[in-house]
Amino acid sequence: MRKLTLLLILSLALVGVSLPAQQTTNFLVLPLESLPDGLGRRGGSVTIDNIDNPKTFNPIVEQENSSNAVTALLNAPLVEADGSPAVAESYEISADERSITLVLREGIRFSDGVAVTAEDVVFTFNDVLFNPAVQSNKASWRVAGAFPTVEALDASRVRITTPVAVPGLLSLLASVPILPKHLLADAVASGEFNRAWGVDTAPEKIAGLGPFKLRSYTPGHQVVLERNPFYWKVDPNGTQLPYLDRIIIPVVSDDNVRLLRFINGQTEIYPPRAEDLPLIQAHASSGFRVLVSPAGTVDINVFAFNQDVADANLQQLFRDLRFRQAMAYAADRESMISTNLNGLGEPRYGPGIDSTYWIGDQSGFPSYPFNLAQARSLLDQIGLRDTDGDGVREFPAGFPRPGAPVQFNILTVQGSSVLTSDALIFSDDLTKLGLKVTVTPVNFNTLVDRLIGSFPPDYQVARISLGGGGDPNLLRDIYSSQGELHFWKFSDGLGWDVPDWQKEVDRLLEEQATTADLNRRFELLAQFQTIVAENQPLIFLYNAQGLEAYREDRVGNFSGTTLSATLVGSELLFRRD
Repeated sequence: MRKLTLLLILSLALVGVSLPAQQTTNFLVLPLESLPDGLGRRGGSVTIDNIDNPKTFNPIVEQENSSNAVTALLNAPLVEADGSPAVAESYEISADERSITLVLREGIRFSDGVAVTAEDVVFTFNDVLFNPAVQSNKASWRVAGAFPTVEALDASRVRITTPVAVPGLLSLLASVPILPKHLLADAVASGEFNRAWGVDTAPEKIAGLGPFKLRSYTPGHQVVLERNPFYWKVDPNGTQLPYLDRIIIPVVSDDNVRLLRFINGQTEIYPPRAEDLPLIQAHASSGFRVLVSPAGTVDINVFAFNQDVADANLQQLFRDLRFRQAMAYAADRESMISTNLNGLGEPRYGPGIDSTYWIGDQSGFPSYPFNLAQARSLLDQIGLRDTDGDGVREFPAGFPRPGAPVQFNILTVQGSSVLTSDALIFSDDLTKLGLKVTVTPVNFNTLVDRLIGSFPPDYQVARISLGGGGDPNLLRDIYSSQGELHFWKFSDGLGWDVPDWQKEVDRLLEEQATTADLNRRFELLAQFQTIVAENQPLIFLYNAQGLEAYREDRVGNFSGTTLSATLVGSELLFRRD
């Protein structure tokens, strides 16, 4: 039996911190080594631009970076991504690893001051996350054909029992924010949860367990967050976190404008493009600092071809493996990396996955180096020919509309120079192959809506980036046929014309989710990666090196961002000036 219990517990009576009137609280005391620049000081604000307006403040239904940049700071899970305690101050895993009993932190409250109980946890899982009517990323939680059983043992203890042992359970728990039942139960009962906490919701009607709470939102302008007075973490001196009073998140969709705002001192934090580095580094003497990390294995930069596209010719073509492999050979990854990343990236031919399980660089792994001759040969095999000499191939007999030109549109994000440039490089090479391709930049949230906001998805091709990380079981939301992010062929989730390779991927992902033996799990995930790379449901491009820029003279304890604008360790940030 394994047990993890927090040793450093601090109570209000011991530290004498000035807090809102409430019962004694067991705070999580952060060790000094977790603060990159040491102890901070209270007060002030920082500003970081967001790429678009948030679409929702509901952390369960949000699927886009622009919303996550806000919701991630308003909410908190039972345990952290590394398995350490968070809202739960301790947990105990049963000997058969089929159940976990969690003890909630004593005295913890939502940001509206209402006490958290085990019923809030049960509500979050049973009534919301596992609710078939709720648009949640629930695929990762269904194992052996069933969801876990979540029950309250008393006001502060919760037991979660799974049908079989789930080695990645702690990572799953870290991905779920605990919600306030008192604010959301009516929305669930009325079937309105998917629209609850929309961007028109009054800030006082939204509460979470994160370091900040919503103060205001002005559409098209900015989101303002203010410190949560009931937050449950303190620094080693007993100072209640977060240090900052406010985080200001303006909406600025254009990459170049965000860069200029950062250089001009209007923001303190900016995730730069590679092309921005010389200009930012030229200001190093003024307090600007750039952090560069190696290209990882998790980020997913892809072209997605919609296999459920309304055009019958394109639907048949996109479902043809030879075509998808031709597109993989036609992707000039090196040019994209050189042109858009200043060389700060690595080609990828398969799914992003945590480095612990990554096999994609091994000899023999399916790869598709840039080769227009190979791509041309595959298109010829399909029978796509330029029969009238106009430079554009036509669909042959056997397609719903033979003789029609092979043409499609690539959607990308307006204001993103990298995504748009990648799409233009790709389209230029596809033109050389006799395909008629256009590129259309659209608003970021418009693109998200067209990918995952409708059924079938309303796009032909899209250049997008997906995030990732944590336990590989979380990949089921993307690659399982039942996953909420299976946007390249949503019809798989309905059982319509599911290919054999997808069924095998479903089986492998299910088995690895319940396999405790690490070596066996590695084997299963290696098979999964290979099958996906062979079948190219997404045309994988590259992983970029991580780039972060911030004002070192203004901000302390900066730990980075994820998903373009989501701050990491926001509770530790403090103003230096």
